[in-house]
Order: sequence, then structure tokens, then C-alpha cells
Amino acid sequence: MKKWKQLTALGLSALLAVSMVGCGASSGSSSGSASSDSSSSDSSSSATTITFWNSFTGADGDMLTDLVDQYNKENTDGITVKMDITSDLDSQLSSAYSVDKGPTIVLSSSATRFTYGKYYQDISDFFDKTGMDKSDFKQTYLDYCSEGDKLYFIPFQIVGFYLYWNKDLFQAAGLDPEKGPSTWDEFAEYAKKIADPDKNIYGAGISYDYNYQIAHMMQRFGGLAVTKDGDKWQANFKDNAGYKKFLTMYSDLIKAGANPTEKDTDSMMTAGQLGMTVGGPWETAGMDKAGINYGVELLPTGDAGEMNSVEVLGFSISTSASDAEKEAAYKFIKWWNTAGSDGSSPALQWSLKNGYPAYLNSVEQSADYQSNEKLKSMTPSNPDAPSDFITDSSFPGIGGILSDVIPPMINSVAFDSGSIDDVLNTAQENAQKVVDQYN
Repeated sequence: MKKWKQLTALGLSALLAVSMVGCGASSGSSSGSASSDSSSSDSSSSATTITFWNSFTGADGDMLTDLVDQYNKENTDGITVKMDITSDLDSQLSSAYSVDKGPTIVLSSSATRFTYGKYYQDISDFFDKTGMDKSDFKQTYLDYCSEGDKLYFIPFQIVGFYLYWNKDLFQAAGLDPEKGPSTWDEFAEYAKKIADPDKNIYGAGISYDYNYQIAHMMQRFGGLAVTKDGDKWQANFKDNAGYKKFLTMYSDLIKAGANPTEKDTDSMMTAGQLGMTVGGPWETAGMDKAGINYGVELLPTGDAGEMNSVEVLGFSISTSASDAEKEAAYKFIKWWNTAGSDGSSPALQWSLKNGYPAYLNSVEQSADYQSNEKLKSMTPSNPDAPSDFITDSSFPGIGGILSDVIPPMINSVAFDSGSIDDVLNTAQENAQKVVDQYN
């Protein structure tokens, strides 16, 4: 999966519809049963072809292709899923929707509803039509996929950021290698203990060029950058004590030689030069390949309280889909989330293979999931913790906050371009320009 920090120059839908990479078109392979049952809607979907667009252009795209191929071979409803994987889903959707056409199914970030919402169907009847147990889906993620009483996505993948630490560097610094920091004060303390300039070792890997990383961390200190005040959106940078505390910590770590001023801190982590970093589930692949002995855990709770900030990727259905195509799409999505006779489902396999935490309670409770220590470490203990990422999940301008506000703010601190109060005041001004577009 490509890193999200590379997408800040793109438009909102491309910026946020992102954790996917792949190519080609296809049909699929999993252990779930591809047959339907009487709980599906009554109308016939025999000999129905549906289109399925996404942008999974990497190894996860290969897995998705195999699973779709399996569904096409095994389903008994005459349904064919024709998948198209593209590196530029945003442009493809924009072109199709501009002439009132589009795929049956789109797999993207739920934030794309702010750009293409009028082309997405309300799929609130999914559970009634398929007979799936709505309570098996974690409510906080369904809320993320909804607008008011309308549901626009069925969850597919949960993308959060986590704290990773190098156990060998912890041990060398006299720290317990089996325990990451439990507070942000400990994070800063540990970083300074680990740092060894003579060996080009740094304790922390906070990058001035990684807006998603910064956003996930700073909201633990100061809460959401944009919230609703009555019927108006408001920016929350100025006089935000939590944001000031985070930026002060970052500045102090740089000045102490415990955090590098480098863009690509991920490569430093895989090279064994960092004691700790914050990143998404894809970080594990590089560290596994490099043979790094590491631990992973949820980000420490900060002054803003308990939270589980994530992006939810999900299946949506275009308004251009016919009733028969919508029914077939529902059957495919149901199959994805239904365990076969061996207890496995495509949803479970996806979590196990790609390292994303569960959105289904049944997946989380499965023996295979519970025996996976990494996944357990990345799974929130409180399923009701707020899942908003950096702004209220209903704020349409999140892309502007990520691309136009956070980068200049963190760069100013990294390169000591002014007092932190002044930096936050400027961030407030920049955020207000974004907010004003939606008030």
C-alpha cells in the first residue's frame, strides 16, 4: 500500500480514497461459501454482471483479485463481478459520473461521499435485504459510513495508525523491550534515552513530511481540528493547549537530537535507526522484511481522552446501478462478510493477511484473529471510542486541513521558523479559510 503522505497534493477524493494499490480486471478465491440463501431479496439476479472499481494496485490487489475470482467461480446465482483496478480512481469516477455512468460497486474511503455523494445510493436496506446481522458490525464504523440516517458504505477495511518500537534499541537503552510507552511523556522520555548520535540512532521518528502521522498524534493531545459549534464549523488551532504541548514535544525532541529532521522516517525505522515511530499497518511489511525485532500497540491516550482515530474504507453502490445489479452487489458484499463451513470468510482472511483490525465482531472473536498478536495489539479495547480522524467525520473539508494546514504548521516547528503560539495562530488562519468554504 502506498503511504498516505504522498497524496497531499491530490484532490479530496484521491487524497482520502487511498490505501489501495493494484491493476487489471478480474473475477477471484477464499474459503467462504459463495452460495446465497433465502435471506437475500427475492428478485432474481441470474446472469447478472456487475462492475467493481477500486485502486488496490499492490500485493493486496492480487489478493483481492483472487477472492473476486473465487466468488465468480463458486457463486450459484449467475453473478459475475468484473473488477477494474486503477491507479487513478478519482479521475475514473469523475469521468464516469459526469455522464451519469459509473460502476456498480466502488471500494474507497468513506470520505469520498463528500465528493461523489450524490452518485452513491443509500444502502440502509442492506441488512434487511441480505439478512446479515447488523449488530455484528461495529457501530462506530457504520456511523463513519453514514450521513444522518443514510448509510452509504459497508465497511471493508479499517485504517488506523499505531506505535511501533524497536525492541533491540529499547533493550540497549535499558528499557523493557516488551513494553512500549504508555503515555506521551514516556514516549518523549524513552526517545531521549534511546538516542545515540554517534551511531546515528534516534529515539523517535516523527516526520515533518507525514501529515497523516502528525494528525493522528496531535489529536491525541488537543482533540479534533474542526468541530461543529451549533450549525457552524469551527477551527480549533488557536490557543489549543494540547496542540501546543504536542508541537513543543516535537521541537524539544529535535533540539535534543532524539528526532531527525528527515522526510522518510519509515526507511530509518526499517534500517534500525529509530527507537519508535507512528504509522499504519503497512509498516510491518518493511520491518518484517528487514528483520527488525519490533513491537506494536495502540497510540497512547493523551490529554484529549480515549479515541480510535481511523479512516474507514468501504463498499458503496452507484446510483447508476439497476435494481438487479444492486441485488447482485448485496450478495457479493454479503459473501465477503460471511464465514464458510471452515469458519473463515474473505473479511477474516483480509485482516489476517494484510494486518488490518476487524470491523466485524465475529472476525475479532475468531480463534485465528485472537491468536494473531499483532492484530490483537492493534484492536481497540473500547469499541465505542470515538473514531473521528482529525476533524468531525462529517466535515467535508478534511482534505484541506491535511494538505493546507498541517504541513506548513509542522514544517515551521521542525525548522524553528517562529514561536509555537505564532505557528498555531497561522494554522488557525489557514484552517479558517478551509472552514469558511463549508459555513
